[in-house]
Amino acid sequence: MKDKRDFLIFSILILNLFYILLLINGSVSRKDDLLIFFILLAASYVSHSFGIIRFGKFSVSLSFFFLFPMLVLFGPIITSIMAYLIVLFQYANVDIPRRIYGGVQYAIAYSTAGFALNYLGISVWGIILAFFVFKIINFILVDLFLYYYYGRYKDLKTSLKYLSLESGVFSLALPMTYFIYFSSGYITYFIIYTLLFPIFLTYLLSVESNARIELERERDALSKNVNQLKRVLEVSEMLKSNVPLVDLMMKVASIIQKDLGWEYALVSLVKPDGSIDRIAYAGISEKDFQRLRQNPPTLSFVKSLMRDEFKISHSYFIPEEANVSLPDEMVYVGKYNVKDIDSWKDRDLLWVPIYDKSGRMIAYISPDKPASGKRPKIEDVTILEIFANQVLIALENSSEFETLQEKAIRDQQTGLYNHTEFYNRLDKFVKSNGKFALLMMDIDDFKLINDSYGHQMGDLIIEYLADKIKNSIRHGDIAARYGGDEFSVILNDIDKTTARTIAERLRISVAQGNPPVKITISIGIAAYPVDSLSSNGIVASADRALYLAKMRGKNQVSFSN
Repeated sequence: MKDKRDFLIFSILILNLFYILLLINGSVSRKDDLLIFFILLAASYVSHSFGIIRFGKFSVSLSFFFLFPMLVLFGPIITSIMAYLIVLFQYANVDIPRRIYGGVQYAIAYSTAGFALNYLGISVWGIILAFFVFKIINFILVDLFLYYYYGRYKDLKTSLKYLSLESGVFSLALPMTYFIYFSSGYITYFIIYTLLFPIFLTYLLSVESNARIELERERDALSKNVNQLKRVLEVSEMLKSNVPLVDLMMKVASIIQKDLGWEYALVSLVKPDGSIDRIAYAGISEKDFQRLRQNPPTLSFVKSLMRDEFKISHSYFIPEEANVSLPDEMVYVGKYNVKDIDSWKDRDLLWVPIYDKSGRMIAYISPDKPASGKRPKIEDVTILEIFANQVLIALENSSEFETLQEKAIRDQQTGLYNHTEFYNRLDKFVKSNGKFALLMMDIDDFKLINDSYGHQMGDLIIEYLADKIKNSIRHGDIAARYGGDEFSVILNDIDKTTARTIAERLRISVAQGNPPVKITISIGIAAYPVDSLSSNGIVASADRALYLAKMRGKNQVSFSN
């Protein structure tokens, strides 16, 4: 019966059936005092629309303080009709099926209480019996059905607790209801006025109760955070141990799951070449992990979602409503219990990036499904970020991670930086806005050497030139194998004139050296910011200068025009 249409039809059928029984039975005697009737009716509507008082998750509708006296004075038929209409047309933001069902259960509860009152008559015991009948019917139709239907109560013990609390609050109306019936004249209005005092008392109790609940909630959250911080500090020493990288990251994922309150966890490494390797997991089956590892997102996609609108602390939470397009094989969807707008959803994403000292993202943590079932608060993310800092220290202390990082950015044959890392370093030089010179060089007639002496000799010549370059540059300069027999050197804080001196020295050293086969090199020079203001532009300028050196006869150094 989760469909609202079925819920609506069910409510209307019960209402119609019950009013047929009411009309057959007749009503309890009433006093025909229209002014008192309209006072009670208006007070009932206002208190039901605006007088809801909350004790934590539990709420009390104060309309009882005016509808119950109306029941005693004017009988069950009129009261049940008014109760139904008050709930149906209440000012509060409640959907139509819930309004109708609420009105139905109110009509049934007040009418049944009226039958009980009719049985014993208007007396102390009759009013008490009517009160308990009302509460029992209300408990069955609301606590045992409606609240379970909407998931507000999870056990009978909680329901009984709130039944006793509400009964204690509502019982304050019973003495005044008794005196209203037997009073006359202005004393009746005064007694109705005194019904406001239990309401004020209830309100003050709710303020105190909610303040206590909030204080306990904050204390529990603080205690949870303290315990998590203690655990983070405890495991930091364990993470510093020199264990294999995969084992280290598996420990990280396990801690996120067992100690930081997330059911699923993925740890991914970002390689220097920009590829992503999902390296560790927790709470996920081996089969699902292998599927995820074979279908990682691209670094450009990850960075495209690292936007300010998704930022929470230094991490990024991408809600399901953002409608991010991710193939099913790229994401893991666990078992979630979605109750409200604050619940963690199937396609919610949380990324906690880990940056090295240079500001480059080297890894990120993807926790999923918090134990609370709620979307993360800044406190939850802060704990993860503190832990991520410990992971960074562990990665920096991991010799295997350092080796992997170096392998990914180095040319295996020469030990110089590779093409990708050359551009990474060049971009940083450009962004720093400091002056530098770029040398682009290659071996003259290298194809002829390969053809004449074979590729093994060609490899030896490549390695010989790489060693010459290493010995010709300073600390802080960058040397890279651009590709094949072409090399590039970034000379930091150097102008064109000084760059030419260094380039000539390198050219002469190569020409006068004693490699297995005599070689010469040609070198082109460009300078930043004189020749270009962009990475691609400065490379193109140096490349043109290299081409000019070749056209002029090779074995020489040329500037970019």
